[in-house]
Amino acid sequence: METRENIFDILTEKYDAWYDSAEGRPLYESELSCLRPLVEASPGPILEIGVGTGRFAMRFPGVTGLDPSQNALKMAEKRGVKTVHGYGENLPFEDETFGCILIIVTLCFVENPFDVLREAKRVMKKDGCIIIGLVPKDSPWGVSYEEKKRAGHPFYRNARFYALKDIDNMLQAAGLKITRIRSTLLRKPDDSRKIEDPVEGNVSGAGFLCMEVKTDNED
Repeated sequence: METRENIFDILTEKYDAWYDSAEGRPLYESELSCLRPLVEASPGPILEIGVGTGRFAMRFPGVTGLDPSQNALKMAEKRGVKTVHGYGENLPFEDETFGCILIIVTLCFVENPFDVLREAKRVMKKDGCIIIGLVPKDSPWGVSYEEKKRAGHPFYRNARFYALKDIDNMLQAAGLKITRIRSTLLRKPDDSRKIEDPVEGNVSGAGFLCMEVKTDNED
């Protein structure tokens, strides 16, 4: 039986090719533009949990990328990413190792997102941050992906999508809090594809949110 992670081993090239496609490239570039200021304002070093084929990690110097898919990691290595095979629920790193931890559209694919967040907090430096990329379940894009999931899409059929409030509840339970949000993908899934400028703040209906997350010192 196929598991959540090994579909990315089986269809690695198909998954990666989406980023260069007419459909995928504008979405990828929009998401990257939303993400970039948060990453560049963060301390290093950087870890990406669920690095996949390295499409985001390769755009920032010195990223360590972790993923359960060996084939995806091979592609990430070719893009200059230092790779580690592993799972977000059990990170093979010492406490307080990284200043910035990226979790970009990964929580919907992991077995236990709360454990991933708790582990990210553990390996994060005290002055560091976690940056989460989320496709909100209740956005038009989230609804579209849920439809693809029900139709048996190979990459989405085992995914579990979350609303912002779901992630916020997990973060609070882990002793973390959202300190900044940026939004993009304001165009609908059926609209023509174009690269979009990100908007500061949480925009209702946005298909992609970038969240800066830090330790809740009041916890």
